Amino acid sequence: MASKIDERVWETFLRRPSDLKEGVETAMVLRDVRPGKKKYQMCHVIAIVSRKPEDMVAMDLLRVRTVVGILLGETWGIRILKDLPTELPGIPYHDFFEALRKASATGA
Repeated sequence: MASKIDERVWETFLRRPSDLKEGVETAMVLRDVRPGKKKYQMCHVIAIVSRKPEDMVAMDLLRVRTVVGILLGETWGIRILKDLPTELPGIPYHDFFEALRKASATGA
């Protein structure tokens, strides 16, 4: 795990907690929740998560919320593998998760 100074804390929002798969490369939307100017900055990434962040090197912390903002009790570990574009092609107000999946499949 990263040192406390370097450790980042992220949040993500999921439709269903079962959408978060341990050890699988997953396209995600993250929000930085560390104090400072960049607090709540959002990014799209491909990442791997773990239920036991202490078992993996260089993992940040991930807090998970439902789509309506309810914070789930379990804290995960996350390692970001690749950044995706901030703007994703698609039709506004349609399925964002589908646009994110397509962006990760194309390697954008």
